[in-house]
Amino acid sequence: MWRPSHGRTERYTDLAGELVRLKVDVIIAPDNPTIAAAQKATKTIPIVMILAMDPVATGFVGSLARPGAISLA
Repeated sequence: MWRPSHGRTERYTDLAGELVRLKVDVIIAPDNPTIAAAQKATKTIPIVMILAMDPVATGFVGSLARPGAISLA
């Protein structure tokens, strides 16, 4: 299922919530703002990060060696 934001970043949270309600198997997030919205929306659906800029420093993953061990602030 594709959910475009049409360049409206304020829609990321709602779109991520919609994907969670639809019980998708995976969320593909192309950049840091969409990754953040997806991580706020779910703790159980896997999120594939495409262009994550420094995922460890941003807190998206605990480490590159163990990316599933996330720590959200």
